[in-house]
Amino acid sequence: MKFSLDFTTSYGQFYLSDKDEGDTGSPDFWTDEAFNDKLAVEKGVLGVSLENSEGIVKGEIEILGSKSLISDFSDFDHVVEASLVINTGFLQINDCPFSALILEEKIETGNYRVRVYFKNLKTAYDKDPKDFYKIEIWKDSFSDRSVLKRFEN
Repeated sequence: MKFSLDFTTSYGQFYLSDKDEGDTGSPDFWTDEAFNDKLAVEKGVLGVSLENSEGIVKGEIEILGSKSLISDFSDFDHVVEASLVINTGFLQINDCPFSALILEEKIETGNYRVRVYFKNLKTAYDKDPKDFYKIEIWKDSFSDRSVLKRFEN
């Protein structure tokens, strides 16, 4: 299942979460490491950092039946992944700071791996930013956040 993302948010971030779960105000959420990795991790919620300062989110999310087949990251500026446990059976995408529901999709409960691909980050501060966020999610065993490709300004 693939869904387009086209919304605005504030504070340069949006969230993927188990339905109504996660503490985005936790001091362990947006740590220095999370800012550097462009992905915050807390029980039940992930925070995706935007590059553009306008709060424009353009992208897509795809729920895969098995691990991502993308292994060549040359088309992307930054790639990071982390685990997210879904206990409620609902994956949500919410804006910041109001947690307005952007997308809710029923999925199996369990451990998921979430990979975020960041593209066109150098255009993020142009008059018409073209940064793009591709998200893939699949069932997988739990593991820590991992940067697969790091964006260097």
